Amino acid sequence: MSNEALIARARLAVVSTIALLIAALILWRVRTGFSIGDAVLIVVLTLPLLIALPRLLAGHRRTYAWMTLAVTPFLVVAITEAVASPATRVWASLCLVVAFLLFVLLIVYLRATRRQA
Repeated sequence: MSNEALIARARLAVVSTIALLIAALILWRVRTGFSIGDAVLIVVLTLPLLIALPRLLAGHRRTYAWMTLAVTPFLVVAITEAVASPATRVWASLCLVVAFLLFVLLIVYLRATRRQA
């Protein structure tokens, strides 16, 4: 597989994983009883992802680099909920796995585009 094909696949995988992560977060919070606090949590966690989306689609490496930091709050919330709340452990684990996958895919994209920078 050529490097360009890897870059295109990584970009598509990152955008798809962002959509999956947002959907999993919304479904998790709605399923456990939606409140104003849940709405604030969803907005705070997803706003950086949505702001970055146009630049991710354009392939800006700096955006991919700082997005690794934007995934950290998802990891923190998911780990906290998985440990503290047995009732939401499945959804928290799902969000944790998807957030970690997004982190790995961001790194894959950065590694694949390193030679071009």
